[in-house]
Amino acid sequence: MDINKDNLEAMAGLFGSLEGKSEDEMISEVARMIRAGQGGITVGKAKQMIQTILPMADRNQKRKLEKLIRSL
Repeated sequence: MDINKDNLEAMAGLFGSLEGKSEDEMISEVARMIRAGQGGITVGKAKQMIQTILPMADRNQKRKLEKLIRSL
């Protein structure tokens, strides 16, 4: 998988505008941003990144990440 520092920084930048929103609002907004091409990653790249980190996530994190994948 080809994930570079720019991809990670772009993804981190997506989360700056999400403070104070509910979990469902955040997931919807992140999915919308990714689908719109904001943040510099494609839907495919986002899914690839999520699949890579899922095995390292705890149960609660996995639930949220799986919800994000379904939203994409």
